[in-house]
Amino acid sequence: MHFAALAIAAWATISATAVQAWPAPMPQPQPMAGAEGKELWMTTAAAATPKRARLPQAPSGAHVPAGKDHPYTNEEDGHADFNRYVERANTVPQYTAPTVAGVKSVLDPNARSALDSGAAIAFKATAHPLKPNTTLFDASALRMPLATNKWWQNLIIDDGAFPIHTYPYRITCTANSSTIGMPQFQATATSMVSSQVSDWEIGDANGALTKRLVSGADALGVSVTWSGASGAQMTAGFYKGSAFTTYRLTSMAPMLKTIHAIVNVQALALTVNSRNSTVKSNDVAMKLARALADQPALTQIKLNDGSQWLIVSKPAIDWKQDGTGRLVAQGGSAKYSGIVQLAHLGDNPAANLAVLQQYAGTYVTEGAVTYAQIENASGSGRTADIVMFYKTNTAAGADSSTAYSTRDVASTSQLLTFALPHHVDMLPASALLKPGLSGYRCTKGPLVAVAGNVITYAQPLRSVAYEGTHALSATDKASVAAQLPKDSTATATNITAEDPYFFGKGAAKIARLYQIANEVGDSSTANALGARLVAYLKPWLVAQSNSDPLVHDTTWGGIVSTKGLAGSGDDFGQGWYNDHHFHYGYFAYACAILAKHDISAFAPLREPMLQLLRDYANPSYADASFPFMRHFDPYDGHSWAAGLFSFADGRNQESTGEAINAYYGAYLLADALGLQDTADFYEIVLNMEATSGRRYWHPTRAQAKAIYMEPFEHNAIGIMWASKADYLTFFGANPEFIYGIQMLPFTPATTLLLDQAWVKEAWCPDGSSCADGMKLAAQSAGTSGWAQFLYTAYSVVDRSTALANVNKCTPDDGNTLTNVLYWIATCGQQVGSGS
Repeated sequence: MHFAALAIAAWATISATAVQAWPAPMPQPQPMAGAEGKELWMTTAAAATPKRARLPQAPSGAHVPAGKDHPYTNEEDGHADFNRYVERANTVPQYTAPTVAGVKSVLDPNARSALDSGAAIAFKATAHPLKPNTTLFDASALRMPLATNKWWQNLIIDDGAFPIHTYPYRITCTANSSTIGMPQFQATATSMVSSQVSDWEIGDANGALTKRLVSGADALGVSVTWSGASGAQMTAGFYKGSAFTTYRLTSMAPMLKTIHAIVNVQALALTVNSRNSTVKSNDVAMKLARALADQPALTQIKLNDGSQWLIVSKPAIDWKQDGTGRLVAQGGSAKYSGIVQLAHLGDNPAANLAVLQQYAGTYVTEGAVTYAQIENASGSGRTADIVMFYKTNTAAGADSSTAYSTRDVASTSQLLTFALPHHVDMLPASALLKPGLSGYRCTKGPLVAVAGNVITYAQPLRSVAYEGTHALSATDKASVAAQLPKDSTATATNITAEDPYFFGKGAAKIARLYQIANEVGDSSTANALGARLVAYLKPWLVAQSNSDPLVHDTTWGGIVSTKGLAGSGDDFGQGWYNDHHFHYGYFAYACAILAKHDISAFAPLREPMLQLLRDYANPSYADASFPFMRHFDPYDGHSWAAGLFSFADGRNQESTGEAINAYYGAYLLADALGLQDTADFYEIVLNMEATSGRRYWHPTRAQAKAIYMEPFEHNAIGIMWASKADYLTFFGANPEFIYGIQMLPFTPATTLLLDQAWVKEAWCPDGSSCADGMKLAAQSAGTSGWAQFLYTAYSVVDRSTALANVNKCTPDDGNTLTNVLYWIATCGQQVGSGS
C-alpha cells in the first residue's frame, strides 16, 4: 500500500511560505461564490505520485517549520521559563475529573490505571526538538503532559493563531482579542467546505488586552484568558455545542467589531420572572425590573450579509456605534465587569430568538464525561451510558453533586447546547428541545438543541472477540487450514519494514495468522508463528535494537520513533504525534494475541507494550507520563489525528478502520491480561468510535445528503476535518482508496463498521446510477489489495461473489489470503442464510 501523497485542505488568507519536510506540493485554494462579505474556499487535487504518505500535507502558506528551524526549538529563544515547565511536569497537581452523583463509572479516571505499574519508562529518554510555546499557555494550569491531538490543539502550537471549531462557531484567539464566526457550508460532488471568516471580534475598546494564554482544559473544553493594563481581563470557556459563545470581562471597555456593515442595533424586550410577560427594555421600569431580577440584557444586531445575532450582556451594556464600525459601551467605561455572550440567530431569527433568550446568561464553567458501567453485561442489548456533565455559573449546575439526570428527564440547569446527529440517534425524543433551534450545523450535519447541563445517552455495545462472529464450518476450516502454512512461511521473510506504522502492520499480520492457527488446531504452525512474533517484537519493545528505535519524549510526554523525532514529515509525522493510535494499535493487537496464547512469552514485552498503550489510550488523569486518551474526543465520539501541526480546518481523521483497530487492540490486550474494568472501558470507546464511523464516514446516500448536503451523496468520506469533509484520501482520490482505508485491517472488529445494508447500498451493482459504487471501484482496482478489501467487505452480502474474486488478488502488506478466507467464513454471509 505505497501510494501517492495527496492532501486536500480548505485555507483562507494565508501568505505563501516555504514549508520544509512535506513530501508533496499543495494545490492552491480556489474561491467560490458565497454570502455577501464571505468566500468559500476549495482546493483541487494534486497529481498522484508513487509514494504513500499518511500525514496531512501542508497547504501553501501553512506555518509548519520542522526540527532546528522551528522558532521554539531553542530553549533560550523567548522561552526562559521552559526549563521550569519541564521540571514541573512531574510535580504539577494532576487534573481531577468531576463525577456525577448516581453514575457508576466503568473505571475511576482519577485513580492510577491498572496499566501503570509504576516502573520507569522502558524507552530511552530524549528531548523533543519542538519545544512547547509557553507564551501560549499557562503551564501552572494545564495538566501535564500536554495534549497533542485535542480538538483545540491549534491554540497551543505554532503561534496559536489558527482557529478552533466549537460547533457551530469558528473561534480564533489572538493576543488582544477573540473572533467568532458562523461558518457557511457549501457542498460539491466531492467535498463539503466552510467559510473561513470571522463575523465578530471582541476585545477592549482602548486596546488594554495585550496577552492571551490557554488557562485550563478538561474532558470537553478549553479555557482562554486575556490580560493587560490596569487589571483588564477577559476569559472564555470554549465547549463544543454551545449555543452561546461567552466571554467574562473584568475592568474592561467592551468592544465588538465586525467585518460587515451593521444595519440595525435593537435593544430587546425581556421576559422578567415569567415567560409570558414582558416590558420594553428602554423603559425605566424595564431597567429597574432587570436589575431586581438579575436578568441579562439582550441586543439584536442585523448585518448587511443578511445575518442576525443576539448579544447578551450582564450587567446590561447599552451598545452604541462609535463611528469606526465598532460597538462600544455607552459612556465608554473602562471598568466594566460582567459577561458578554454572542449567538447567531440561525435561519429563523424570530423563532430562534424566542428560544435563545430563555437561556441567556448561563454558560459552562467545566465539563466532564463519565463512561458508565455496562448494563446487561451478560446478555443481548448491552449498553453503557455516556454522561456529558457541564458545571455552569447558575446555582443548579455549579456543584458536581448535582443530581444525576436520567436519559428521560431534563436537568434543571438552564444550559442550552447542541447535539450531533449520532447523539440524536441515541437520545430519547424527550431529551430534544421543543420548540428547538433551526439553521445551525457543522461538518457532521444539522445540530439539534438540547436543554440541561447533563446530557446522557445509551451507547449500544456490539460484542467483539478474538474470534469471528460465527464458528468455522468444517469446509471453511479445511480451506483456511490449507492456506495457512503458505502464508506463515511467507511471513518469515516479508516483514522488513523499518518504520513503526508498516512494522506494526506486519506484526499484526503475523498475530492474525497466529490466532487463526490456534483456532484451526494447527499447533505446529501456531508455535512457529508465536516464536516469530516474539522475535519481531523484541527489537522494538525490549532491546530497542531496530534501525528506528522508539524513544521516550520527555518534552511532550510520549513515545515516538527516532526518525520521526528527527523530522516532522518522517514516519508519517509520528514524531510530531500524528497517528499514534493507528501505529501503536497494531502493536497492541499483536501483543494481545501473544498474551492470550502464550503469557510467558509475552512477559518481557509487557511493560514496554503497556507504555505504548498508555501513550495513545491512557485511561487515567493521574498518569504523570502520558496525557489522558491522546486522540479520543468524547463529544464527537471518535479520534482525531494531526498531532502538533496547525490546520485552519482543525483536526482530522482519515482511517476509521485503523482507529477501530487501535481500541480493539487495547480491548483485547486488557482482556488477555485480566484487567476487566480497563477492558470494559476500551470496549465502550471502541463502540463509540465505530458508531461515529458508521454515521459520518459510512453514511447511507440519504444520510450523506443530509449531513454533507447535495450534490454530495457518496457512501463514504475519505477525510473528516473539524470544518470540512473530503471524498478523497491523503494518498489519492480513487474510490477503492476511500472505501478501503475506512475498512482495513480486516479483523473481527471490522464487523462493527460493515453493516450489511450499508455494504449492499454502497456496492451499487447498477454502475450507471452510482459510478462511485464499491463494485466498480473493486473492478477498477484489478487484482490489488484494495480490490481484495472491497470484495471481502462484500461477503457480508454475497459470499460466493466475494470468494470468486478474493483469490485472484494480491493481499495488502498487512493482510494475507488466510485472513481473508477466515474473515469471509466467520464474519461474512453464512451459507444457507441471507445474513
